[in-house]
Amino acid sequence: MVNERICTSVTSTDFSECEQVLRSSQMAELRLDLMLLHTAQIQALLLHKIPTVVTCREGKYAQNERVNLLKFAIENGATFVDIEVESEESYRKTLVDFAKKHGCKVIISYHNFECTPSFAELKQIIAECRSMGADVVKLITTAHTAQDSARVLSLYESKENLVAFAMGEAGKITRLACLYLGAPFTYASMGTGKEAAPGQISAEKMGEVVKIVGNTQ
Repeated sequence: MVNERICTSVTSTDFSECEQVLRSSQMAELRLDLMLLHTAQIQALLLHKIPTVVTCREGKYAQNERVNLLKFAIENGATFVDIEVESEESYRKTLVDFAKKHGCKVIISYHNFECTPSFAELKQIIAECRSMGADVVKLITTAHTAQDSARVLSLYESKENLVAFAMGEAGKITRLACLYLGAPFTYASMGTGKEAAPGQISAEKMGEVVKIVGNTQ
């Protein structure tokens, strides 16, 4: 059975716009590092009755601030917390343990903004993420060729709870194809010009394509 769930990456600093996106989405990723919202606003967004992923990438906030923001989101009903595979062990373990205690699932994520490693390396990364307590592994690379995209999609053979696709123009097809190979969900942008990553497709366009594919099966 194909899972057609589209997770919209919410990146806006406008709280009203964020609310509007959540009202019209199947699932949402709250990019707390980009949204710059107050805790009361984060809490209000988490009240929407859709699955949510909370993410706070390194850069804007100090590590202790990131931990506190993510803990707050977990306590207030986040469905998933996304933790980078390269994170410091103390940071990662604190959040994994906290999430497990609060019934929040853990995504351990790997992002490669330069290339797509070999198949053997990708399999090793998945195994490493699993060993860190991942309920879902998110593995994102950059595709420069169709072969890169094919290598990422080949990871779905007997791999459960894996979200793997490639960024860049050559990887666009993988963002949709992954749904038909076993990914529990895929990611899309709020709209054109609001992409959270290279090659990200808008949720509206992604939904239209999924519908067309569904009607042809």
